[in-house]
Amino acid sequence: MRKISIVCLLLLVSTYLFADSAERMSFAIRQLMTLDEAGRRGMGVTTDKICAFVRFQSGDAEVLLSQYGCEKVTQIGDIFIVNIPLSQLSAMAADESVERIETHVDGRQMLDVTPQWVNNLPVRTGLGLPQAYDGTGVLLGIIDGGFDLTHPSFYDMKGTTCRIKGFVDDYAADEETIGKKTVLGREYLTQEELMAKQHSGDAANHGTHCLGIAAGSGYGTNYKGIAYGADIFAVSSKNAIESLFANSADQTARVKRIFDYADEIGKPCVITYSIGFRHLPDDAVLYEEALSQLVGKGKVMVAAAGNDGDDYLYVEKAAGTPTAGSVMTHQSSKGKMFLMSEHPFKLKCLSPKSVSMTDMEMVDSVLFDTQHLSADSLVMRGHHIILEKTGSFYTLTDRINDHEIGILGDYKGLAFAIEGDEKVQVLGEYSFINMPEVHEGKDTRFCQARMDYNIGMPGTLPSMVTIGALNGRASYVNSQGETKEGYGMRSPEGTLAFFSSKGPTFDGRIKPDAVAPGVNIISAGNSFCEDSYGTSMVTKTVFKGREYPWLAMSGTSMATPCAAGIITLWMQADPTLTPDRVKEILQKTCKHIDDEGVSPNNKYGHGLIDAYAGVVEILKQSTGIQTISSHQPTALRIRPADGQVSLQFNTAPVQPVSVKVYSVAGQLLMEQTLHPHGNTSFLLPVTNASKGIYIVQVNSSEEGLTGSEMIRF
Repeated sequence: MRKISIVCLLLLVSTYLFADSAERMSFAIRQLMTLDEAGRRGMGVTTDKICAFVRFQSGDAEVLLSQYGCEKVTQIGDIFIVNIPLSQLSAMAADESVERIETHVDGRQMLDVTPQWVNNLPVRTGLGLPQAYDGTGVLLGIIDGGFDLTHPSFYDMKGTTCRIKGFVDDYAADEETIGKKTVLGREYLTQEELMAKQHSGDAANHGTHCLGIAAGSGYGTNYKGIAYGADIFAVSSKNAIESLFANSADQTARVKRIFDYADEIGKPCVITYSIGFRHLPDDAVLYEEALSQLVGKGKVMVAAAGNDGDDYLYVEKAAGTPTAGSVMTHQSSKGKMFLMSEHPFKLKCLSPKSVSMTDMEMVDSVLFDTQHLSADSLVMRGHHIILEKTGSFYTLTDRINDHEIGILGDYKGLAFAIEGDEKVQVLGEYSFINMPEVHEGKDTRFCQARMDYNIGMPGTLPSMVTIGALNGRASYVNSQGETKEGYGMRSPEGTLAFFSSKGPTFDGRIKPDAVAPGVNIISAGNSFCEDSYGTSMVTKTVFKGREYPWLAMSGTSMATPCAAGIITLWMQADPTLTPDRVKEILQKTCKHIDDEGVSPNNKYGHGLIDAYAGVVEILKQSTGIQTISSHQPTALRIRPADGQVSLQFNTAPVQPVSVKVYSVAGQLLMEQTLHPHGNTSFLLPVTNASKGIYIVQVNSSEEGLTGSEMIRF
């Protein structure tokens, strides 16, 4: 008779008790229902409640929530975000009035901003544009952890007024929350409250650094962010930092709070979000619906692709391929993987004996036939394995009890091979390990894991603008004069960072949407965090008698606020932008730097985001002039001069040059073809030119002379 561990027995009991309602619950909810208090603590759950999405299919929702002791956090259409007592979770899940209960766990945090990479200098200065763009009139939102509210980079350019207009701190001390507590944390909405608060209650710098990239003024340094004129609303969330239990429902409620504040002050809003969750197929129904309802006209959310690009998280057995597999790894004596198939298949699990891949011996094996799925726990050489089925979605869990680890030998992973004729997709909770093809028999079954399909949610969702990371800087010099390569440089500058997650999504869509610099980015650091003063610190600034650090960090977490800041500038140019329109602009204006010859692709998306080209594209759409170039000429300077257009060529052109001047309404005011004959300077009058903005388009067959500028008379 096979042994059954207590944990596996709990899983079995839940499978029987809730078989009818299992498909209404996400995996994390089903898992929480099976665990005792010690098991929940192991997942990082330290409270007696869980924040989750809930949708009802019948009955009075408010009455039902009250019946189960739920605390309503917020509501998005017919989707409720509520805190559910863990003691009531089982009863609520069994209630036929409930259509779905869902949450995701295990969220993870995913400068000088290099303006030459994203072509932001002309936007910052207004060169060739009707004005300079700095994000004025737009709200920049951020959900993260570790904020220094007093950092000078979050003040205006004069250092007199803090641009943070609202702050929510989930870490606020009990004495701070008296009479001020919200379900999301203590809110601070006045300058007096913000300056008295000074910093979030956690000791981290991730949020300060990201916010500095998106909207920092730089305060007299070279480390100026992108949208340094934008107002700011920041949310410091425990679920953003306590990575063992970051929660998708809780995070969505915080997204809604920022967008609600934007509505309160009447401004468009861009949210930068550098947190991610594993994208489990068919397990984010309400999450996707809720976020898609929150974004729209004047509301855009920019999400990090994730930092799993160097991990083997995906295995696919194609239809007609006899077998494919890898080795599942474990953390804290447990491992998990998720499988998806529309048809039955066989899954063989084998226990490796040695950590040496060259002489690994498979000592035992078990076989799951999903057409006749066992209701029992399978025990194999210390591995307690159970395979759950929910629709076409399977979850394989392997738990190793501490007292049994010794019998497993040197290596505790679980090798697996999928067999059958149908297509099966597999996603690992942790990175798989491929067994090298070095055996005499050339057994390739266990070396099929791939480094793609590893973008995290919400970056996988269609409503998100998803950003990957580019190698922007090979090294930096820290405050001690040491040259540091930092994290991320395994390929030349201008190529994809090795850690940047790659698509496609499970349902085959291309992601990310674009890339931005994300390696060795220097930005503001949290002066209240000791980690800000380590070897990654570049310099310090004194402001109001206090020293503030600037430090280098790498990740898609850094690339995302760079792109979000640029989209904030675009939102300043057109406050009605939607996520779909932003993606159209990316498609038309990104710099193609891919190494695959195809755009878009699942490494770079449409390419490197271009701030200037995006602004020009927006203005092109507003004027209706489709012949405007989205770039400036590089061998020619165009300037206004008393109602005339001044052209200054670097060298005298040999070929004719065409010049057109348009009003911003799209009317052609002047057209002329120049025959330089050795001249490098020209003054071209614009008839009846009044004060205002004009568009100059130059075309030539010679390199560097074609492009557009916008001038103001």
